[in-house]
Amino acid sequence: MKKIVLLLACTSLIGFNMFADDNPAEPIFKEGKENFNTYDDAQAQMLMQQPIDTLTVGSALLNGYDLFMKALPLDSVPEVNKDGSPKLDKKTGLQKIKTKYSKDIVNILVGHYNDFLMVGQMFNETQQYALAAKSWGIYASLPRASFLGDKAPEVPDSTIAQFRYYEGVMYFQAKDNAKALDAFYVALDEGYDYKETTDMIKYLVGISVDKCLQDSAYNECDAMLSKAMQKCPKEAVFVLFKGLLEETRTGDIEQAIKYYKNATELDPQLGVAQYHVGRYYNNKAVNVMNADENLNLTDEELGKLIDPICLEAKPYLEKAVELDPTNSEAQRMLKWVNDRLNK
Repeated sequence: MKKIVLLLACTSLIGFNMFADDNPAEPIFKEGKENFNTYDDAQAQMLMQQPIDTLTVGSALLNGYDLFMKALPLDSVPEVNKDGSPKLDKKTGLQKIKTKYSKDIVNILVGHYNDFLMVGQMFNETQQYALAAKSWGIYASLPRASFLGDKAPEVPDSTIAQFRYYEGVMYFQAKDNAKALDAFYVALDEGYDYKETTDMIKYLVGISVDKCLQDSAYNECDAMLSKAMQKCPKEAVFVLFKGLLEETRTGDIEQAIKYYKNATELDPQLGVAQYHVGRYYNNKAVNVMNADENLNLTDEELGKLIDPICLEAKPYLEKAVELDPTNSEAQRMLKWVNDRLNK
């Protein structure tokens, strides 16, 4: 009887420890490693000048990466003593945690680091732009990946910035403007060429603003412009867009004029901002002229009210026409202002 009881106790203990050692990362790691093996086999085929399916091969590398990223946080098993009780760290008093696959994951990723660069180029050449963007995004991220520790690839900051920009270009080519914009913001933060990066940001934000205003998605537009203005505080066009948002949302140019004026101060060469400030004063003069209480005034009396406003409109409208001679509305308003002042 004692032997049977002892056997049951041992079986119970073994079962408990087997459960405690069960690692949820194991099946995910193994699947990820199979993907890397598929990629490695294809590389060997390429060296032997055998044809390969570039989409399948490149996707195997990216799938392997995704699976490893999923496995890493799961690769932790609480350590237990022989009796099944938690094994504690003497310094912290916390239960010890052991990993089984994390070291292999790090070594495999580091060993394939340059492959993400090569696969990105391969996807770019075959016009698989979203996959190219993902590949180059991984390439740019691994040097800063804390889980790689001292094995992280040593790459110049300028290279990381450049490939964040390339990531944005690829997402733009894939018509994923939201991801493209995020990548360009990261490139800007990393110090990539200011003009190239901000030109792309301005273009993408402009497209998004147009769509948001058409769809009356004002909160979305506001959040997008707040980020753009915070990331690019020197860019007048985002301040101008903020004015357009406020005027469209409220129907009241008074809510927008401070943004229009600020835009002209940030960039005096932004013709459309000059136009909107001139439009503000032109419309203000017209409204005063047409107000019921002023309908019976003589032209001299009316001039005392509206000519000072026309004088404020004049330089903005002149600048707007100078910068954009095709702006027929600015031309029309400037003619009215000049006619009024020349009376």
